[in-house]
Amino acid sequence: MGEIGEMIDLHTHILHGLDDGARSLTESLEMVRMGYRDGVRTMVATPHTLNGRYQNDRAPILAKVQELNDALINHAQSNESPCSNSAIRDPHSAIPMRILPGADVYFCKEIFLQLEQGSLTTVGDGGTHLFLEFPPQGIPYRAEDVLFQLLAKGIRPIISHPERNLEIRQRPERYYEMIRMGCLGQVTAMSLTGDFGPRVKRLAEKLLASRLVHLIASDAHSTHKRPPILSDAVKAAKRIVGQDEARKMVTEYPQGVLEGRRPDMPEPLPLR
Repeated sequence: MGEIGEMIDLHTHILHGLDDGARSLTESLEMVRMGYRDGVRTMVATPHTLNGRYQNDRAPILAKVQELNDALINHAQSNESPCSNSAIRDPHSAIPMRILPGADVYFCKEIFLQLEQGSLTTVGDGGTHLFLEFPPQGIPYRAEDVLFQLLAKGIRPIISHPERNLEIRQRPERYYEMIRMGCLGQVTAMSLTGDFGPRVKRLAEKLLASRLVHLIASDAHSTHKRPPILSDAVKAAKRIVGQDEARKMVTEYPQGVLEGRRPDMPEPLPLR
């Protein structure tokens, strides 16, 4: 962990059998192990929801989170070792990770009905923050009205990976106003390291420099193509916003979200 501290990964697809993330419980455990080695101590499982392919109501998400947490406990009990540092040195030993529920909710008209029915899973199941994913090619008409209504209900939207949205690339001013409204922005770790290509990296850096993204998360889907690694992105962010701010984006700010409050973050700067 070094100078970063104990990190929190708010956006992961580590639950198997719910979406295009982990393919098995074994891979889920390996993803948790990878995150732990990188310095992560809390992971929020956020399977795709309401995107036309995956429904993923709150009940099955909670059940899968419980299954993974139980598997971690059983894994630890079956691999007990008298060596105090075994959890670090032995890849098959205990993984003291906290797994919490959440969802990566596709922006659609069913959001309010699902909320009323108790079907949507907020971040950490705390009822105060909700991940929202826009279509990759644009932002729906009058999306701001929905965001405003969510805020009025005491639910703060977190915009998932805005740097990967075509309209935000072309019209960042619209996204800027969403942040001014009170929404938060979450950048994907691999966007900052260039793994989604140079255009995505440039926009991620632009949003970061303008304080328009507040959280770094892995959006991990597997152990290989998109692993649960945050430290490389923190190093990349450090070059833009400084060490302290980059660290807060994976520690203090996500902790504030889990505690149900708006973190004390810098105000957005004019777009450059």
